[in-house]
Amino acid sequence: MNLLSLIRSPRSHLLNLNLNLNQKKIVSCSTLLVCLLLPTKAFSFDGAGIEVSGQGSVIVIPDQFSLTLTITERGRVPSKLKALVDKKSNSVVNAAKNLSVKEKNITSARVNLRIIKEKPSIQVHGIEVNKARQGSVYIDGQSINKQTTNVNEHKRPLFELSRQITVKFNKIDDYDSFLTQIIKINVSHISALSMSVEGRDEYYQQALLKAVSHAEKKAQRMVKQAGREIEKLEFIREQSSNHYRPMYAEAMMSDASPRSHSSLTGSQTITATVSVKFSLKD
Repeated sequence: MNLLSLIRSPRSHLLNLNLNLNQKKIVSCSTLLVCLLLPTKAFSFDGAGIEVSGQGSVIVIPDQFSLTLTITERGRVPSKLKALVDKKSNSVVNAAKNLSVKEKNITSARVNLRIIKEKPSIQVHGIEVNKARQGSVYIDGQSINKQTTNVNEHKRPLFELSRQITVKFNKIDDYDSFLTQIIKINVSHISALSMSVEGRDEYYQQALLKAVSHAEKKAQRMVKQAGREIEKLEFIREQSSNHYRPMYAEAMMSDASPRSHSSLTGSQTITATVSVKFSLKD
């Protein structure tokens, strides 16, 4: 702003100058008021308590084993397929019973029958036939003029019949013996071995207690660092659940092996997590 402009309009510029000074005073007063209203211990450790999470684990050895296998046969007569599948199924069930497996631990009711879509044995992309010699070309014993599209219409459909059998064991040694016998039966498919723990809920309760103890020790270390002490437990919230996915192991064995393999089950870890809140002493 030059001197000439200030002389020409002194009133407007003096008014703006006064407004700016008044605004600065208002801001300074507001800042002072906020500082006076804030408590002196705004960032100190309050007496509401402390909340921490804890985790506990228990290592267990699997004692329940489940094996599922599939017997499959293909053919054009379903009744004959069923006879073949039933014969192999009975051999599998008898092998399990010979190992003292109870009938309640054997499931063999899942049967599936489906039609297999076959590709034509002869694929005709194009045939040129002289009208004067029509009928001289034959496919599957029929004249080409009588068999143009439905070449395999006279054939029966191809069926596939399968049955799933699930056997549960209490000892891994029984599983090894059972696997050796069913390999000789020539089953179609053997699934992975499922391993679980029978008393899992009891082990999970033990893991919960360890989780609470872990949370308490963590809280004690934290409040000690802040110069406070724990007074009592306020609440506990379980954050985990006892739901789990069973472990699996590949079921592989060669009958031609000079030495049989003894399966190793390894171990499982059952984990629990909790959230715990403690009140603090004054």
